[in-house]
Amino acid sequence: MQQALDTRQLRAFISLARNGSFTQAGRELYLTQSAISHAIKALEGDLGCQLFHRQGKSVHLTHAGRELLPHAETILQVMSQARATLGTLDQTPRGKLRIACTTAAAQFILPTVLREFKESFELYEIQVVCGETPATIDRLMEGSVDVAVSLRPQDISRLDCHPIFDDELEFLVSPLHPWASKAPKIKEAGAETYIVASRNSLNFTLIQEFFLKLGVRLNSFIELGSSEATKELAKLGIGVAIAARWIARQEIEAGQLVAVPMPKTKLRRSWIVSTLKGRVLNLPERTFIGLCEEVGRRMK
Repeated sequence: MQQALDTRQLRAFISLARNGSFTQAGRELYLTQSAISHAIKALEGDLGCQLFHRQGKSVHLTHAGRELLPHAETILQVMSQARATLGTLDQTPRGKLRIACTTAAAQFILPTVLREFKESFELYEIQVVCGETPATIDRLMEGSVDVAVSLRPQDISRLDCHPIFDDELEFLVSPLHPWASKAPKIKEAGAETYIVASRNSLNFTLIQEFFLKLGVRLNSFIELGSSEATKELAKLGIGVAIAARWIARQEIEAGQLVAVPMPKTKLRRSWIVSTLKGRVLNLPERTFIGLCEEVGRRMK
């Protein structure tokens, strides 16, 4: 493959061809006569031909120089157009960002992220698909979305994971529930009815595994399909919800729910933004991830 022509040498060549003088070319390009001379010699060496006849202080194009001149002008013109086009794209980038996320992320994380994202990429189209973590990761794996906001799955071998924040699951109970005034013992936890959004969620799996390690099997559940609905039933004292405090911050501050720590040990989770492993991310995608990380720092 032939070596590409140096654009700095081409600029010196065009300027010298137009001005017919090393002095004038140097002034036009803010370079010394010596720099112009070296650039022309290097270009002639690359092309293997003489480009100028030198007569005293003036120069004239050779036949080869006359052949090169329109090509050189076209090359620099195309490069200038490319820079202008890229500059426009950088100022007003267009495209689509496809996001898969859990319902909790859609409700509590994305609103702030997307508001700030649109300030920088106002012409970008945003598509959000909600689901539980397993479905969210599946969408990312199959390529139907660009990024996923979810809990950290066990298998991350095909993912690049960007941590957002860690949280802790606790019991959420009505102020009239016995646990509101006295934290339960581990055996008492097994006899309670639990309100869950979905049994197909990673959250549900983490809860089940947590209690099984403590020697307790949870048997009674009310499945509602909505984290908001679980809080409403917990407020009515119909059962116990298990969630992080940030999901029910308003209800806790209003005295409608009480957060009770898990017995014996903590149940912690990790939230991430994930992309397919090794995929090069564009500026909007990197910005989205950075905004998620910033929101995560505020939620700790």
